[in-house]
Parts: sequence; structure tokens; C-alpha cells
Amino acid sequence: MTSNVLVAEIMHETNTFNRIATVKADFETRYWHEGMQAASALAGTNTEIAGFIEAAQDYGWSLQIPLAASASPSGPMAADDWNRVKHLILEPLKAGQKFDAVALVLHGSMVTESTLDAEGDLLGEVRALAGSDMLIAVTLDMHANVSPAMIAAADMMTAYRTYPHVDQRERALHMARLMEDVLRGAARPHLVMARMPMMDAANHGQTADGQPMPDLLKLAETVEGRDGIMCASIQIGFPWSDVPDIGPNVVVTASDDRAGRTAAGDLMQAVWQSRHDTQLEFATPEEAMALAKRGEAGDKPLVLADFADNPAGGAYGDSPNLLRAMIAEGLENAAFATISDPASVERAVTAGVGAIVQLSLGGMGAPDLTPPLEVEAKVVNLTDGEFVCAGPMWQGVAFSMGATAVVRIAGIDVIVSSVPTAVMDLNVFRSVGINPEELTTIGLKSRNHFKAAYGLIARETLLVDAGGIASMRLQELTFRNVPRPIWPLENLDLVKDLLTMKP
Repeated sequence: MTSNVLVAEIMHETNTFNRIATVKADFETRYWHEGMQAASALAGTNTEIAGFIEAAQDYGWSLQIPLAASASPSGPMAADDWNRVKHLILEPLKAGQKFDAVALVLHGSMVTESTLDAEGDLLGEVRALAGSDMLIAVTLDMHANVSPAMIAAADMMTAYRTYPHVDQRERALHMARLMEDVLRGAARPHLVMARMPMMDAANHGQTADGQPMPDLLKLAETVEGRDGIMCASIQIGFPWSDVPDIGPNVVVTASDDRAGRTAAGDLMQAVWQSRHDTQLEFATPEEAMALAKRGEAGDKPLVLADFADNPAGGAYGDSPNLLRAMIAEGLENAAFATISDPASVERAVTAGVGAIVQLSLGGMGAPDLTPPLEVEAKVVNLTDGEFVCAGPMWQGVAFSMGATAVVRIAGIDVIVSSVPTAVMDLNVFRSVGINPEELTTIGLKSRNHFKAAYGLIARETLLVDAGGIASMRLQELTFRNVPRPIWPLENLDLVKDLLTMKP
């Protein structure tokens, strides 16, 4: 018997300290596909939608996809555009179409101008329309701030188990298999969640060898498949979102409530202990330059990740602070990507390739932390900023940096984009005529995602805190909605009652 399944995606990680509202056009620099256009655009890519398409073929599902949309992390979504998202996703249910299940591809840390819990808002409306008997499944990013409203509305939930995130398609296939089991008569599960008063954990979820997260994930796998537990999922949370449900959490999908609660509590206690392995201090630009000076011609590149201004953390992506240090150090055979500055791109376009231009580069989003860089530069290339990811992360997905200029400042080629761009893929450089493998030093906007591609070509990587609204100096941000006390804003090692508190 054919199962009718509604699949929809709205993926956005929201930095509430970013003052610029996110609108539909911001999704279009990654993707926004309405209707079954999503199937032709995303089939075969490393995305959740591609995984559900493959699963539908394997299980004989009839699939309907009203919306698949993903944007780079940024500020809260404009209320009107959020209403449009909900309209598109909910319309088939409002029209009375019959489905056996709904699968939503969500981030889990989305905020809009009208709600601090966008996914809880959406899931609540889906449940109200679909009724209590409808199976509702959710896939999440590892950095989801899961809310009680999300737990109340959904039946099944799983999140990425890699960071850098390279298992999007794999997690959708996993969820689809669990859904098929239930659709074929397995016991109907429900969700239980545990959390502790913390904003980050397990070194932000990095899954490289030697990090705490792989051991936590192995622990989660040991409880799956027994006592009615279908899935145990660990979410690290997103600390730059000022919301009540901030921080690491464990969600267990189980048909046995008692077993699910025990598993969730035990896993959350292990996550709580991982705070001792969470890095909060990072290299300064000066320390990064000391390392860069050791590089010699012919070396593999040193990759410096300017993570505090990382657009993948919702920052503005326009800080020139690390670039400023690279210029002052006189680095040669180096490149930097990207500085988001539409005005500088326009000036370069007007001047043309080969021209010398005076630029006030970047520094508009948070000028007190990351002031503009006054510089003379040579325009060496102009492009439309379009590229397709080589992967492994987002393999096959087309991205856009908007109109883009490459300018040369002494020995450094700088990619100046119109759209804030986190650098996760080697094609960011290749698409503008720069071979990253031939460079001695690379500066880029990222925290961990870059390692999936750049770790393969680097002699060494270093995270650099050069200032920005995605810094781990969380005490310097003004939180109004998070529960207090909370680690690391407060040293909870000194609070006995919290150390013994059960999730």
C-alpha cells in the first residue's frame, strides 16, 4: 500500500545579535524551491530532501514537497516572509489533502521577528491541522535549540551526527527508515527530552578524533534498538540565539516512556560533563601571525579560520580584523575569503579589472568590534559569485556569493562578496580563479565546517578570535531571554544544587 508523505524544509540558524532581518532573497543565495521543483533541483545532492526522495523511491511513497528552503545563518527572519513559509508548508493540510505522515527538515535554532521559537510555532500548527493520529517526523541540525513545543508536536526526531555536517542525506534516510517501520505497524513512538543549564558542550559538537562528541554519539548508539528506543539524538545547541530554550539537549524517540526518560537523562549527564572539554579561549590575530611567519614557499597552506565573524554562526561576515593583521605582517602568496561589502564590490566593478581603487573595506555590521579597513587595492577579477559545492559538505548544491570582486592588497588576494559567505568549500576560491592548494596562508570565515574540505589540503588549521558577534566570549553579549544561572555565563561548578540537578 502506498503511503502519502508530505516533506518540507525550512532551514535557518538565527543569530539574534545580528541586526539585519533575513528575507526570502537571502534564501535564494542558497536555495528556495517551491513545489516539486525541489525534487529536480536537489535530487542526488547531499541534502535531507535528496535523502527523502531516495527513500520515497525505495518504499513506494507518494511524495509531496511544498517548500525546500535553506539560508545561511543570519538575523531573525522577517515576519511577512515567515508567514509566507508557513502558508506554503501548511497549504496542503489546510486544503484537506490526506497524508499518512509529515516529515519536516528543520534547523532547530530558528528565530523570526514574530517568534523566538519558529520551529515550535510551525510544528504546533502542523499538528493542529494534521490531527493527533498523524505521524510527524523531524530532522534537525546538530546545533538545534530544541523547545518543549517542538517535543509536544512531533513523534520522531533525529539530528546530524557529523560536524562538519556531511551526513544530511544519511540522516534523512535513517529517519525515513524509522518512519516506514511505523507506517508498516511498528509501535507509535513519542519524544522525551532532557537538558541542563548550559549554552554549549562537547567543544561545540566537533566530531574529529580526540574530541568528546564521538564518544557521546557512541553512547547514544548503545541505547538505540532496545527497550522500545528507536533513536537517541544529541543536539549541542546554538549559543548566539537569545532564547529561553538555548543550549545542549538530548531527545529520545521511544515507545517506552520510562526507558526513554532514563536514556535521555543518562545521556544528558554525560553531555553536562563534557563542558570541561569545551574550548572557550582561542588564538588572537597576533598569535596567528606568529604561526604564519613560519610558513615557507612550497608548504601546504596554513588555514586561519576567522570564526568570531563567521557567517555560518550568523555573524555579518564583514570583519577585516584578521585580514588587517595579515596585511600588517606582510604575508605573501596568501588569500582571504570573504569580506562581505557590496559597496566595495560596486566600486571595483566600476573601476574594472586592473584598476587601483581606494576602499573602506568591511566593518559595517559591528564597527565597534570590527572597524573598516582603509586600503589601496588592485582589482584582479570580477565574477557573478556563483559556484557549485564540490563537497563533501553540500556536495552538488549551488551557492551564490552575489556579485564578487577579487582585489590584491600587497601579497594577499581578497575575495570581496556582496553576500555574507561562510567558506566551507574549495570552490569558493576556485570559482574566482584562485587555487587554494598553491597558497602559503589562507584566511577564511568559518569555525569548523571548512575542515571537511580544507583539512585535506592544509598543513595546519587554527581558529582565530579576531572579534565579532559569533565569538565564544559569550559574557560580552547581552542576553535577555536565556534562563539564569547558566554555564558558562556563571561558573556552575560552584553551585552545588545544580551539580546534582536531574534533567
